[in-house]
Amino acid sequence: MFQRSQLLAVRRRRMLDSLVAHVVESCVPAVIELVAERLKGMTLCEARGYVRARSGREIRRQARMAFANQPGVNAGWESLVVMRASEKVAPVVLRQISAMESRRFASDRRAA
Repeated sequence: MFQRSQLLAVRRRRMLDSLVAHVVESCVPAVIELVAERLKGMTLCEARGYVRARSGREIRRQARMAFANQPGVNAGWESLVVMRASEKVAPVVLRQISAMESRRFASDRRAA
């Protein structure tokens, strides 16, 4: 009996992690487009807070779409998925923007 409950917990955790990853992946391009120009000149802490604040609507929209497309998922998890995705979006967005800026800087140096 104990093993069965552990298996169910592991399955739920995997499904939850999968949903969070899907929501993060689907909202990153829209969030980058939303915040990229405004982040110039901000410190890392300011940028992280700005991304978290501006990404909320997109994260909720993507979470609703993910739950609508997967009928077997417990709808009560939506707020948990949104919360976890909110924690993960900012670092991903900042990393991608930093990589884009680095590539642009390198190509500008090569061109000069």
